[in-house]
Amino acid sequence: MLKKKVIFTALAALVMTSSLTMVENTVFAATTLSTTENTFAKEALSTQKISSAFNTQAVPKTITSNEIGINGGYNYELWKDHGNTSMTLKDGGAFSCQWSNIGNALFRKGKKFNDTQTYKQLGNISVNYDCNYQPSGNSYMCVYGWTRGPLVEYYIVDSWGSWRPPGGTSKGTITVDGGIYDIYETTRINQPSIEGNNTTFKQYWSVRRSKRTSGTISVSKHFAAWESKGMPLGKMHETAFNIEGYQSSGKADVNSMSINIGNK
Repeated sequence: MLKKKVIFTALAALVMTSSLTMVENTVFAATTLSTTENTFAKEALSTQKISSAFNTQAVPKTITSNEIGINGGYNYELWKDHGNTSMTLKDGGAFSCQWSNIGNALFRKGKKFNDTQTYKQLGNISVNYDCNYQPSGNSYMCVYGWTRGPLVEYYIVDSWGSWRPPGGTSKGTITVDGGIYDIYETTRINQPSIEGNNTTFKQYWSVRRSKRTSGTISVSKHFAAWESKGMPLGKMHETAFNIEGYQSSGKADVNSMSINIGNK
């Protein structure tokens, strides 16, 4: 009997030891699996964060009524008096627009300044752009802006629709960026401006003789040419790439546009 009891006790101890080892191995395996899963989860989360950090592309935004704001590092504006308009804001200076049944409508992206510096103080200003421009009727594609002191509205027109603006007699020409531009000066009396609804101000124009829809516009060179012809400019308020329509329809895709200031 004693021998049997010893044998049974030994067997029981062996079974208990084996069971305990199996439990320990199971716990270790489960712990290891849990740790591995957490590691993979952390790595996935880290990868997601890195991907998000590098994904700076702006989500396109479409507007259909009058609005101003900032998008892609540029000031933007859609303005119309009436009719159907749509403007989709994209990365950087890019945007697309379309219009119909309007009196007057404009779509633009650009840079606004604080009215304290002249263009010479700001440094060289140029615009690089590429645009699929399809007007039907009276419209133009241009660099546009204002100065204060004196109050001046300015246009550098690279393409247009059925009418070449602004009419009148040219004050001279400037040859720049691979083309010839005619220079014009007009006066607006009791008209809306950045200073109110009933103001009188000058408009300065450079209008390219041959249309184009991509390239570089050396804005500062046009400014210098205007001043050489007795057309003074004030402190800079705005420089923008502009699509404008008058009693017309059309569309434009500004595939890329950048405004470069100073040595940039």
